[in-house]
Amino acid sequence: MLCGPAAFAQQAVDASGPIDLRAVDPEATLVEELVVNARLPGPAWWKVSDADTTVYVLGVPAMTPSKLEVDESVFKRRVDGANVLIMGQEADVSVVRIVGLALGGKRFFITDKPMRQTLPPELRARLEARLAIMKEKPDAMDDVKPAFAGFLVANAGEGGDVSIHLGGVTDRIREIAKGKDIEKRPRIQSLPGYSLVDAVKSLGAAPQPLQELCLDAGLRQAENGEGGVAITAERWARGEVRAVVSADRGFSRCLASTPAIARTLRSGQTDAVKAVTAALNTPGKAVAVIELRSLLAEGGVLEQLRAKGFTVTTPGE
Repeated sequence: MLCGPAAFAQQAVDASGPIDLRAVDPEATLVEELVVNARLPGPAWWKVSDADTTVYVLGVPAMTPSKLEVDESVFKRRVDGANVLIMGQEADVSVVRIVGLALGGKRFFITDKPMRQTLPPELRARLEARLAIMKEKPDAMDDVKPAFAGFLVANAGEGGDVSIHLGGVTDRIREIAKGKDIEKRPRIQSLPGYSLVDAVKSLGAAPQPLQELCLDAGLRQAENGEGGVAITAERWARGEVRAVVSADRGFSRCLASTPAIARTLRSGQTDAVKAVTAALNTPGKAVAVIELRSLLAEGGVLEQLRAKGFTVTTPGE
C-alpha cells in the first residue's frame, strides 16, 4: 500500500512472472477494528470529530437494487442542520453507454486465439455453463478477451438484457437532503466520480492473469445473481457491516485490481479525506456518504483521517 500508483501499474502490466493482484487493489484488505456492526436502527455510521465538529459518515455498498427498504430516521436527523452533505466518489452509469458497450464493445477486446482455449479447465467449464443458462452457444464469446466476457456475464440476465445495480441508495439520499422533511437543508458537495464504461474499456490491455480474474469475478456475480445483490443490500440496511464486506465483490473486484481504476479509487479516497477535513474546520456537524470498502480499507478514508489526528468512532461505540 506504500508504493506509488506508477509502481502498481508497472507491476500489473509488465511483470513477466506471477502477478500479485492484491497489491494493486486498494480495497482488498480492510481494517478489522473498523468493521463493526451498527447499534442504531438502519445502516451503520462512523464518526470523525475534533474539538468542535462531528462528521457523521455513512458507508454504502457499491451495488444495491433500485428498490430497497431502509430505515431513514437516523440519516434525516443527522443531515438536518448539517453544514454540508459530502457525496463520495461514484461510478457514472449511463444506461445508453452501458448498452452500447455491451453491444459494440468487442472492438476493445478482440483476441487472436479463441478465448476458451486460453482458460484453465475449471474457468472454461464455468463460462460454458453460464453461456448455456444465457441460451448462448459455448463459442459465443470466443472472439473476445476474458475480461470483457466477465463484464457481459456479470451484467446480463438469462435473456441477455443488461442490468446494472448502482446508485439507488445515493440517489435516495440526495432526495432526502433536498426534501421538505428537512428543516435546515445542507449544501451538497459531490466529489468527482469515474466512468464505468471507460473503466471497463481500460481492461482491454490487461495481462492474462487479470483477464482471468475479471472473468472469474464476472462469473461469481452472475452465479450469485440479483438475489445475492439484494441479500447483501438488505444486510447493509440492517447495519450488518461484517456480512456486507465479507460478501463476494463480483465484477467490482476486477475493476479495483486494474491499475488505472485503482489509481482512480485512491484519488477518490484522497478527495474524501480532503472534503471531510475541510468540513471539520466549520463548527457544528456534517454528513459524508462514502463507498464502504473505500471507507474501511487499509490506507483508506478512515485510516487517513485518523492519521491526521482526528477521532474516529465506530458504529459500536
